[in-house]
Amino acid sequence: MKYKKALALIVVLSTAAGFLSACNGPIQETSSTGSDDTQVTKETTATKETNGSEETSESTTQAPAPFEYTEFTARQVADEGEEGSTMVWGWNKEGVDLIAKYSDVGFKKQVSSGAAAYPGLLDRALASGENAPDLFFFGAENAKKYLNMEEVIPLNDLGIAYDEFMSQAFDFVVRSGTDRDGVIKGLSWQACPCCVIYNKEVAKEVLGVEDPEAVAPLFKDWDTFLDTARKVNTASKGEVKIISGTDDVWKFFLNDRSQGWVVGNELNIDPVMEEYINFAKILHDEKLTFNTTQGSSAWTKNMSNHKVLAYFGSMQTLKYSMGFADGSNKTSGEWGVVAAPASSYLGGTWIASTKYNDMKASSAQIIRDLCINETNLTDMTTTGEFVNNKKIMQSLASDPSFENEILGGQNPVPVLISSAEKLDLSTVQETDDPINSAWIASVVAYCEGRVDSIAAAEAAFKASVEDLDIF
Repeated sequence: MKYKKALALIVVLSTAAGFLSACNGPIQETSSTGSDDTQVTKETTATKETNGSEETSESTTQAPAPFEYTEFTARQVADEGEEGSTMVWGWNKEGVDLIAKYSDVGFKKQVSSGAAAYPGLLDRALASGENAPDLFFFGAENAKKYLNMEEVIPLNDLGIAYDEFMSQAFDFVVRSGTDRDGVIKGLSWQACPCCVIYNKEVAKEVLGVEDPEAVAPLFKDWDTFLDTARKVNTASKGEVKIISGTDDVWKFFLNDRSQGWVVGNELNIDPVMEEYINFAKILHDEKLTFNTTQGSSAWTKNMSNHKVLAYFGSMQTLKYSMGFADGSNKTSGEWGVVAAPASSYLGGTWIASTKYNDMKASSAQIIRDLCINETNLTDMTTTGEFVNNKKIMQSLASDPSFENEILGGQNPVPVLISSAEKLDLSTVQETDDPINSAWIASVVAYCEGRVDSIAAAEAAFKASVEDLDIF
């Protein structure tokens, strides 16, 4: 990732040469994650497939290196509890509704009052075992936390072998379901690669182009993004911005790093994150965004008032965040998608089993019905889902009849597949959330002038992370 730097980048934190990220290192064969009588039999390596999509970004021109997964012998399992007693927990109804629709397995459900309350309820149940679920859903933000718990068991302990899904699943989705030793514990039916979702009416007004073929070059890299942002700002006399807020794009930098925040038990600032702090400062100082916060009322309002050219997101963003489901956004049909300057993902739900599970056969069937069964996955695409199956999505990419009404009939799959196949989440770590928050706070302080240099922002970031007692 490269762009013209308006400020000198000052590196305050450094990491001794030779250290490798824990997430990038070789996986050692181990049986400690499974039950005592579980034996490691082999390691499998995910292979990458491409669909010949044209490369559009300098920073995402290569697929990630293969990752070695630790696999145990798939067990023979049976239900020990009463029929229909499989308990499934979720923070909303999405997952349990899919089970009811796509699986014949009887189950019980507990849906919490919301995403905020769910982690606490689940943490207590996992710690004590009291009324603990057999299966539970979790999002990307909590994935590594739960996957690295001994209370969450490998898919192999449910009798599910990797070769049931590995060849067709997107690598970044599978990898997101692993623990720190490369053992797959969670699986998802969906993949949520990102793209640029732009308003064609706005593009025509401020840039004189509207078709994806003409708009795509305007987002080909971050240098060009800044040039486009300035053109939008100038053409509209500041009335229209390229994006609503700087945080709309920050995770595209985050997911383009070569190393994570923690390297060799030291805090590490990848050069890409230093590029982001400079990039954010340019956007702020030149007033190239409305400086909104993702999820705020102002951010949402800009989706329908023709004041913002583009949002960066996944099909989940289009489906749930832009107001089309409830009819509040009247701009359906005006939008299009093109590739982003870097690959990222937004959203996704995984399902996993607890060690308290006494309905393993039924649980395995539920996971297969939701996440592996190709008939079910194909049906999910009719509701706008980008599913975790390369064969299905590649078929849709070349299907001239597959279109999205919100996108004016455009088929978004070719753009999204290209992003999905390039995603490398080797830098994702269990401690990311609080470190990410500390980093963003320091970036905001620098952009707003509360600290006067990148060096000061990084020093504040380091102090904040030290207070987290991670190391």
